[in-house]
Amino acid sequence: MDLSLSRIRSLVALLPRYTRPTIHIAGTNGKGSTTALIDSILRQASLFTGRFNSPHLLDIHDSILLNGHEISPGEYYEALRSVTIANETGNCQCTSFELQTATALLAFERAGVEVVILEVGLGGRLDATNVISDDVVLVSGIAAIDLDHQAVLGDSLEQIAREKAAIARRGRPCVLGRQSHPVVMDAIKMSVGATGGYLLYASDHTQIFQRGPPTPVHPAIPPPASNVSIHLRGERIDTTIGLQGSHQMHNAELAVAIIGTLQHNPTFQHVTLQQISRGLSLARWPGRLDWISYRTEHGENLWLLADGAHNPASAASLARYLASLPISGPRCFVISLSYSPSKPPRSTLEAVLLPGDRVAVVPFSAVDRMPWVKPQEPALVVKVAKDLVGPSGDVVARSDLRAALSWARHNHSTVVVTGSLYLVADLYRLQLAFP
Repeated sequence: MDLSLSRIRSLVALLPRYTRPTIHIAGTNGKGSTTALIDSILRQASLFTGRFNSPHLLDIHDSILLNGHEISPGEYYEALRSVTIANETGNCQCTSFELQTATALLAFERAGVEVVILEVGLGGRLDATNVISDDVVLVSGIAAIDLDHQAVLGDSLEQIAREKAAIARRGRPCVLGRQSHPVVMDAIKMSVGATGGYLLYASDHTQIFQRGPPTPVHPAIPPPASNVSIHLRGERIDTTIGLQGSHQMHNAELAVAIIGTLQHNPTFQHVTLQQISRGLSLARWPGRLDWISYRTEHGENLWLLADGAHNPASAASLARYLASLPISGPRCFVISLSYSPSKPPRSTLEAVLLPGDRVAVVPFSAVDRMPWVKPQEPALVVKVAKDLVGPSGDVVARSDLRAALSWARHNHSTVVVTGSLYLVADLYRLQLAFP
C-alpha cells in the first residue's frame, strides 16, 4: 500500500477548488460512529450536510451522503466522470480510494453543502482526505486509538497516534476523545502541537452519563436505547443514544464536544441542546451493533446482530455488549475475517469467543473496486475458533452466508454476524434479495 498525498494533490489541482467548511475525524475505532452522530445533530439544526465514510457498504456511492441520504447514482457518476477525466488528463495515477475521495469532495462542492463531516480512511497524515486545505477545516476530532494496520502505520500505539493526530491544522482546534491507552495522550499532544493546532479534551467540555442500563426484555429482541444525561456549557438534558453499545457514550461525548467547539462560529451558534439531544437519539450507523430481523429460507424469523468488528479492540466492544444481554443457551456466531498479515485471526477472535460457542466460518463476497481485499483462509479461522470454543463448542465451515444462517437457525436465540464489514454487507444484500 503506497500512502502518499502527491497523487491526489495533483488531481485536486485540476478540479474546482474545494471550499466547504469541514469537520475531519480520525481514529482506529469509533470514527465512523462519531461522524454519524455529528451529522445527525447538525441535520436536526437544519444544516445542509455532506458526509464521507469508508469503506462503502453495499454500493460504491453509499459512502457519500447528502443531508443523510446516499448521493444519487446520477450525481455520483457525474462527479466521478469529471474526476476520472482530470486523473487521466493529468496522468495523476490515483488509487481507487483517492479517486473516491476526490469524487466526494467534488460532489460536496457542487451541492453547496453547508458543512462536511469527513472520515479519514486509513491513518491520517498521508490519508487522501488530508488533501483538504487548512482554511476549510473547522475542527479535527480523534476517536479511540488502538493497534490496527501496523504494517502501514507503525508497530506501536505512539506511532499510530502520531499518524492519526497529523490531521490537526494550524490555529484550529483538535478535539480528543477518551482513550484506553495513556501512552496515546502524550503522542497526540506532541503531534498536534507540531502542526500548530491546539488540543482540547472532549471530557473537559462535555460529560455524558448513563442514567441506568437498558433492560432487555429478551435476548433475541434488540434492547432499548441507552438513557443518558448530557452536560454541556452548564446545561443538562436527558436523552437517548440511538447507537447500541456502552462505547457509544464516548463517541457521543466526542461528537457533542466537537459541536460545542463550533458554537462561536455564526453558522453553528444556533445549535441548541434540544437539537443535540434529538440528533443523538435519531443517529443510525449500519453494520455496527445493528439488529436485523431475517427471514430464513424455511420461513422462520431469526434475529441477527450484525457488527463489523474487525480488530481486537472492536471485538472487545462487541464482547462487552454481548455480556450485557441476558443470553440463555449457547451463543452462535457467523464469522469472516479479512486477510491481514499484521492481524492474525486469534487476536480478534479471542476477544469475543468463549468456550461452548457455536461458530460458522464463511468467506465474504468480492468487494467492488477493492480487489486487494480478500477473506482470511477459512481453514485457519476454523482452527483458531476450535481452540477458543473448546470441546463443548462447535465450529463448522460453510460455503456462503446463506448456508451458514441455515445452520445457525437451529436452537440459537442469539446469532451474531461479525468479523468483517464486508460480511455484514453480504447480510444486507441477502436480506434485500430474500425479504
